[in-house]
Amino acid sequence: MKNFQHSSMGGFSEFDEGVGQFAATELPITETEKGQAQLDFLLEQGFDWDEALKLLHLHEHIYENAEVRQRMAEDCRMLFVKWLYEQGELHED
Repeated sequence: MKNFQHSSMGGFSEFDEGVGQFAATELPITETEKGQAQLDFLLEQGFDWDEALKLLHLHEHIYENAEVRQRMAEDCRMLFVKWLYEQGELHED
């Protein structure tokens, strides 16, 4: 497995605090061919090793977050309402 060291593109403190626990760990996603390709891509884009691992971990576990699941459900409902409006089933009155 490659361990490139690239300069950081900067970050947000709340991002770093929220996922700092993953900074020094090697995540299982890098053990797959797809995971390695994603990691290589992020490194080529200028992310450093720890940042790339954090992003991959977040990508893998994003739907475990209750707030994200709630927003996804609300988005689906809004898309359905928009579709109903476009079909003429709902009106603005």
